[in-house]
Amino acid sequence: MPKGLPHFAAPAALALLACACASAPPPQPAAPPTGAVGVRSIDKRLVAAERMQLAANETFEMPLAEAGNAAPEYPPALLAQRLPPQTVCLSVAIGADGAVSDSRVLAASEGCPTQAPAAPDFVAAARAAVARWRFDPAFRCVYPGAKPIDEQGCVTGREEAVAVSMAYSFVFEQKDGRGTVRVGE
Repeated sequence: MPKGLPHFAAPAALALLACACASAPPPQPAAPPTGAVGVRSIDKRLVAAERMQLAANETFEMPLAEAGNAAPEYPPALLAQRLPPQTVCLSVAIGADGAVSDSRVLAASEGCPTQAPAAPDFVAAARAAVARWRFDPAFRCVYPGAKPIDEQGCVTGREEAVAVSMAYSFVFEQKDGRGTVRVGE
């Protein structure tokens, strides 16, 4: 036993060492698929020329999706075909009033993380769903002078609602004969 340590220190040190070597708890099983459609914005892949430019005295607030916006549904008629996963990327035009005015399919060259075009029924399902979406509008906050450093929101500025375009990806796939959708890449 090392000099200067009480006789009970060695067992305590061994117990501490054993705890440090214990393995991590086993991973939890994944939640069962719900059939919900996954949605992820892919706007960060847009080039700078396509993004809104702000003046030094301006800030921008993204549109907020309303809670009731329903995700697309996997087309039931396609279940029997047992298709491989299909990714649909859409550019969604959101008006200054928060309503979706249009959507268009995005290609891989525009930031969509897929190489093959999706089947037309998947595109139609995604476009039909986003056509019903509503948002609290995006707005530009214009300050009369320099923008405040610590201001949350647009308290001392003037809100100007703006139309924007946001890009989303939807991945439709089948699991155990059920149409499900996972979050895009």
